[in-house]
Formats: sequence, C-alpha cells, structure tokens
Amino acid sequence: MTSRRKLARRAPVCSLTVILWIAFGLSLTSVIVTVLYLPTLRSQPAERKKHDVEPDVVEDWDGNVLLDQMTDQTHISVDGWWVPHVRWEEEVSCTVGGRSLCQKVLSVMCKADSVRAVYQYLPIRPNTDIKTIYFSARSAAVDLQSVDPVHDADYSAIAMVKFDDGSRQTLRLDFPSGSHPFIAAENDMGVPNNRQVVSVLVMLFCHGYMGLVKFTDIILKPVVAGGMIGERDDVVSSCPPASLSPVSATKPTFHYEHIFNATFTEYKEDTVTLVTQVSMDRITMLDRIIRHWDGPMAVALYVPTTSEKPDTNHDWKRYYINKKLRHPKFRTFCSVLAVYANVVNDEYPINYLRNLALRMVKSKYVFLLDADFIPSPNFQDNFRLLINGQSDPTDRTAYVVPAFEFLEEQEDQPPPQDKEALKQQIFADDANILPFRSVESPESHRPTDYQRWYAEDQVYPVSTYQDKFEPYLVLRMSPSLPLYDERFSGYGMNKVTHTMELLAAGYQFLVLPSVWAIHVPHRSTSSNIQFLQKPLQRLHNRATRFEFVADIMRKYKVGPCSTKPQR
Repeated sequence: MTSRRKLARRAPVCSLTVILWIAFGLSLTSVIVTVLYLPTLRSQPAERKKHDVEPDVVEDWDGNVLLDQMTDQTHISVDGWWVPHVRWEEEVSCTVGGRSLCQKVLSVMCKADSVRAVYQYLPIRPNTDIKTIYFSARSAAVDLQSVDPVHDADYSAIAMVKFDDGSRQTLRLDFPSGSHPFIAAENDMGVPNNRQVVSVLVMLFCHGYMGLVKFTDIILKPVVAGGMIGERDDVVSSCPPASLSPVSATKPTFHYEHIFNATFTEYKEDTVTLVTQVSMDRITMLDRIIRHWDGPMAVALYVPTTSEKPDTNHDWKRYYINKKLRHPKFRTFCSVLAVYANVVNDEYPINYLRNLALRMVKSKYVFLLDADFIPSPNFQDNFRLLINGQSDPTDRTAYVVPAFEFLEEQEDQPPPQDKEALKQQIFADDANILPFRSVESPESHRPTDYQRWYAEDQVYPVSTYQDKFEPYLVLRMSPSLPLYDERFSGYGMNKVTHTMELLAAGYQFLVLPSVWAIHVPHRSTSSNIQFLQKPLQRLHNRATRFEFVADIMRKYKVGPCSTKPQR
C-alpha cells in the first residue's frame, strides 16, 4: 500500500516533468526554425525587381508605389523622399505595428513660423490608365501645440495629382494636435474618364505648430484598368517623361525699356560684368553695389504697379528711377533695363529678369549676384590674376565666389578690404560676419568648403555636389550657357535649379580663393513671408522643381535617363 502511495505521489511529478520536456523541445524547435527561416524571409524583398528595402525592414509588395528610401542629394534624382533645408530624421522601428514587422519612420520638429516638409515625386508612365488612387498614412505626435490659435495650423499628408490637361486634384490626410500614438488616416479618388494621371507629388508636413511629429506606413496605391498593378515599374517611370509645362508655355510678357546704356567700352579679355536684378522698392541697393564694384554692370529693374488694370503710365516711374540712380558711375558702367509690371498681382518674375540682364552683357565673363550683396574690393584684378594662373579655362567652368553675410546691417562700418580683414571679422569674439545662411540652410553653401577657403590661395574644385547648393558664380559667356528657367517666379528654387542644370550640362565648379561677396540684411519681402507660411504655395513650387529636375534628367541624359530611352 505504501509503495502505491509513493507511486501515486510520483505520478504527477513525472507527468509534469514530461510536459516540461515536451514544451522545451517545441520551443527549441521554434527557435531553430526561426533562425533558419529569418534570413530567407529578409532576403525576399531584395529579390524583387527594384523593391530593395533596408535589411531590417520586412515588407511585401502590396501595390504601394512610394519608396522608403531618402533621395541621394549628391546626385540629380527624383527617387525617394526629398528633404529641403530642414532635416527630417529617419529610423527603422519594430514597435509601431502596421503592414510589416519593422517600418521606416520619418520625424521632424515643427516650427510655428515655417513649413517643415518632406516630398516624394512620382512621374507616371505615359498612357498608364489609372482608375483609382488610394492614399493612407499613420502618424504620431508629441506635445504638438499651436502657438497662434488665430492663424491656420496644419499637420497633414497631401498627395497632389496632376492630369494631362494641366489640372490638379489633391488627396489630404489631416491629423490631430496634442500627443497621441500612431493613428491611421486614408482617402481615395477616382480619376475622371477623360483624363490621365501624369504625376503625383506627396508632401508630409507641419506648419503653425511647435512639437514633434512622426509619419510611417505611407501608402499610395494606384489601381489601373484591370486591377492592381503588378510592379512599381509598371506605373512609375524611372526616366521621367518630358514635362507638360515647358518654359515657352509659361514665358511672361512685360513691357520693358532701356533706362541707361553703359558707355564703357574698355573691355579686356577677362573683364567681368556683374549681372543682377532688383525691384524698384529696393533700388537703393544698386547705389551700394556701384560704389564697391570696379567694372560694368547689367541690371534688370522690376517696376511694380498698384493698378488692377494694365498699367501703361510709365513717365513718373522713369523720372523716379533717374532720380535714384544719380551716381556718376551708373551712366558709364551700368546698363539698366526697366521691366514694367502689368497689374498689381503680377508675381516677381525673377528668372525672367535675370535672363534679360544676361542678354545685355558684352564682356567675356559674368558674375551672377543678387542685389543685396556687396562684392569684394578689387574684384576685377583679383579675378584676372586667378584666371591667368589657370592652365586652360573652358566654357564649362563655373567659378564659385564664396558668400558671407553681415549679422547686422552696416551703416557706417565699411566692408573688409582684404581676406585677412575678412577672417578677423569672422573669427573675432564679437564676430559680425558668418558664411552665408550657415544657420538656417547650411547645405546651400557647404560644398564651398569654407574651412579650406580660409587657408587657401589657389583655385580648388568643389569635391561633393549637394542638390541644395546655390553658389554665386562667375561664368564664361557662350551660346551653350544655360539660362535660368523662367517657370520659376517669386520665391523658391529659382537659383538652385540653375546650378543643378550647370552640373547636368557638364560644368566643373572651382572655388576662387581671393574674392567673395557679403550679404547685407534687410526686411523680408511679402512673397518670401508667404512662401515660408503657405504650405500649398510651397507644394506648387516644389512640383515645379521636380518637373524641372525631370526635364534636365532627360535633356542631359542624367541618372536613369543616361541609358536608352525609357518606355
């Protein structure tokens, strides 16, 4: 009896032991299978045609045509998420849920007085019969608060669809402020039967808020006739088709006339003409330039109007211009072309003005400079010495003039007269000069390599291009010199796109070590303020930027367009 009781007591213990060993065996088998299978699972996306993802991101092709990757900003490209001047952080998170085990998350700190945005452009293959577009995203916020409740604040994702007739339609996903985990939003649209989609531009952004926002799981699914697309390449063109907005279709028409024709005739082989444009409300800037510039100038002067009807009364405007441009050097060295606005709402045609000024040039070289800069002393002589030291200057050389800025406007203190004096003001404890836009947009002039410039006395090449690089340049006049793209007017992308086209056209960028220009601060224009605070205005400007990039990729056979034409 006793032995039976012992056996009875042991039976549960033995059963429990067996169960534990079985559970351990199953767990061990699961771990082994996972270890053996996970590399295969992770390798699957890389095997799909042009759907490579980061090794820690596991996802299946589900019809989403948006890429997770960021744009390679050292090349001319439209692929991936493009970030303008304010950096967005990217990370791979495996805790946000959603379509995949791990997903890309894009985040940014919002600022109340500007638009913080990231963009992705999708050029659609011609004759792709898209019937419906689905758009969705998930987003989270941390302490997102509106600073000024009176004015509009936005925290959204927008997909702007452009059709073959030039019209546009937007899909918008709005998210709440405050603090919240990832929440989803979705929208869709049907494509009208008589239209074809030519491009889609997606914008993730915040404006009017302070705080952190995050976006993930951003999906754009086009449905074509017959159902879902098979591959991304079936609908998105790797070599974008020609833009539907050619320069000729947007060329402005203004009345213009010569105010001064320079009487200067002593042009030398290496004479440089300073080329600029300015609005009449800032005409005094020309007086400051002419006092510091030692050569010819070509100026396009924009004369706005307050009239809502076409304005042809220009007599008083001519009188005002002549009154303001009284310095004796103007009539000798300066050719001034007055361009008269038609109506009050005309947008400042900045690149049209630049091209008009360029066409007045008679010298071999041009210095492309904005009117709110002061050129360095003895520019002509210093440039001449540098050019004579070059072995074989070519038409496709772009000479970079390093740009600086005064932190405060200088009323009585003259600008530095040589490079040593400039460096002393930069490195002084109470420095009042810095590299231009080094705080708000460091990528705009970073390729100049200021640290090297401070110690350099020889011309040196720009080593790394950046697609936000917008230097002030000395160029050699030639029939092949690209002009500014006149689709750009007002504020945004007007100068940086010219630099991009020079690169695409094969120009080499060389930095000049003994000349420079200094920006003088002034009040922002109304168009600048609107651009900083109007998300939709910025969206349309960026759409023009991407169309421009697509056009020069095809024109100069850049990137995916360098091979045979795409279907």
